[in-house]
Amino acid sequence: MKQDDKKRRDFIKQMTGLGILGLACGAGIYFAPELKASSPILRPPGAVKEEDFLKLCIKCGQCLQVCPYDSIELEDIDGGASVGMAFIDPRKRGCYLCEAFPCMLACPTGALDHEHDNIKYVQMGIAVVADMNACLALTNKPVPNSAVDRIYEHTKVLTAEEQHNKKVVLRGDDKEKVKLQKKVLEDLDKFRDQPCTICASLCPYPTPEDAIGMVKKDGGLLPEIREACVGCGACIELCPTNVLKVIPREDYLSVYKKGQQ
Repeated sequence: MKQDDKKRRDFIKQMTGLGILGLACGAGIYFAPELKASSPILRPPGAVKEEDFLKLCIKCGQCLQVCPYDSIELEDIDGGASVGMAFIDPRKRGCYLCEAFPCMLACPTGALDHEHDNIKYVQMGIAVVADMNACLALTNKPVPNSAVDRIYEHTKVLTAEEQHNKKVVLRGDDKEKVKLQKKVLEDLDKFRDQPCTICASLCPYPTPEDAIGMVKKDGGLLPEIREACVGCGACIELCPTNVLKVIPREDYLSVYKKGQQ
């Protein structure tokens, strides 16, 4: 077994306590040739083209079970034709581009392509600046406690005490999933009542400065989306004021070459 494959499999076991997932679901694969989503949807990393994804996804939820950040959801009835299929709502929880990409390995049908379990292949979408005037960095306003508290409120792995106190407590017996999510909150806590560069400072891309940076504008700072951005949505989740959004299934050239921001 290759070392990379072993690492990914061990990571999945840490997340769920299960062995190799999804093999038993293979018999349930079906094809729905005309399924179409009503609007572009942010899919997990490794998702094949939307028309193929709709044919291949069997709504098994394996990707959801192994996601260490609880980023993946299954669409409810509002999802239309794609109800029950995996998606990410970045305002609730972005994807943090975990190194092992366990969601891809867990997918039994290829809706999440096993061959694309490397950051260089991931292109979920592209971030854009949707409301420049709302940016705290542009207006030199500090990050309010309420903006950080919101992330605590939708982080599922915390104890009742941590939720109440809005403070993570690191424990030696924390599972890997808990450690990863607490690390995000630890990093975010440093911005309480401080100048905001959250989107650039906490970008999970391996070389974040290639994906997003802060540039001077009108006496303040403003996020600049760069070519390496993969549309993971972490910046959308963490942004205090909804400055950013993700356009699913697009990339830097398709959006920014048209001058759209």
